[in-house]
Amino acid sequence: MDARGVEVERGGPAELQARVLGAGLCTACGACLGHCPYLKTLGERVAFIHPCPLPEGRCFEVCPRAALDPDRLDAQVAGAGPADPLLGPHRALHFARALDPEVKQRGQYGGVTTALTLFALGSGAAEAALLTAGSPTAAPHPVVARDRATVLAAAGTKYSACATLAPLAPLLRQGGGPIAVVGRPCQVAALRKVEARGEAESRLAVVIGVFCFWALTPAFYRFLASRADVARAAKMDIPKEGGVVVSVNGGAVRIPLDEVRPFIRPACQHCFDPTAEWADLSVGSTEYDPDWNTLVVRTARGQALLDAAVAAGALELKPYPAERIPILRAALRGKKTRVLAALEAGSAETAYLQLSPERRAGLRSEAGAGA
Repeated sequence: MDARGVEVERGGPAELQARVLGAGLCTACGACLGHCPYLKTLGERVAFIHPCPLPEGRCFEVCPRAALDPDRLDAQVAGAGPADPLLGPHRALHFARALDPEVKQRGQYGGVTTALTLFALGSGAAEAALLTAGSPTAAPHPVVARDRATVLAAAGTKYSACATLAPLAPLLRQGGGPIAVVGRPCQVAALRKVEARGEAESRLAVVIGVFCFWALTPAFYRFLASRADVARAAKMDIPKEGGVVVSVNGGAVRIPLDEVRPFIRPACQHCFDPTAEWADLSVGSTEYDPDWNTLVVRTARGQALLDAAVAAGALELKPYPAERIPILRAALRGKKTRVLAALEAGSAETAYLQLSPERRAGLRSEAGAGA
């Protein structure tokens, strides 16, 4: 049972290897790293460097692709049963942007994730922030930020998978104050599984999830480095039109989706949660106005931090345009119903999903409404 007395599926290194690592379903979230001395990142993948005989282990329990029960996570995070089948638990939906000019310039779109992280550290809500750092043309890496300079250096979306959660277990063992975490949806799910074990509950100041429909392998950065026209890129974006846009010397170079597609992680094709449903706050592109971010408020803790940040002048909000909501829901509907169809067809890649009959029915209803 987990810390809340809920029965959870048990497994160990053998199951993790067979069902996730060996099956190509690892999301490189990093949650298992730091729990086990035999697990390391080797190039572009997580792997065992030595056999481990344990029949059960935390490596399996915290993995978001070993087993994932959305209803259980809804109850854990939002204190309620099955939520909106497309958007997940949420209290409010906004357009938001940072008010600090440097944050807006360094961050992605409206700079909301960077602004929230800086506010959490500056206000004392968090003592440290677990982030993903790296330049636009180099594979990203985890960083523990405790000051403005480190947060700003990590600003901007990283479109490649990175084991951001690798430092988490050591941070928790060291003790200390509350931690803010910014991560992809798979990392948010893994973090909640860590929390359910009772390992992090009192230490999490806020969990900020970033929208992610797919992530690139680190090989993409070698591809970029081979192209002289983008070797000195300042920023990268994946616009709604598709492909990748790289900002270079005040201009932009568009790389067609067909050239990018080979670098998409296979595991991302089977992801059920592109908007970080179990975060306190989720942040993404508006796909409408590049000066703003979409901001989803999911928990009371997220609402409290947002209210304080707005009151302090770190952020500004405006209503999410009503006419944009169906567009957002359509994107989520397409992603989720494809995964549901694969699950119901017996796909081994989606067997990690434990979807209740009620959730399946809700998704089928949404699919019918969007037809």
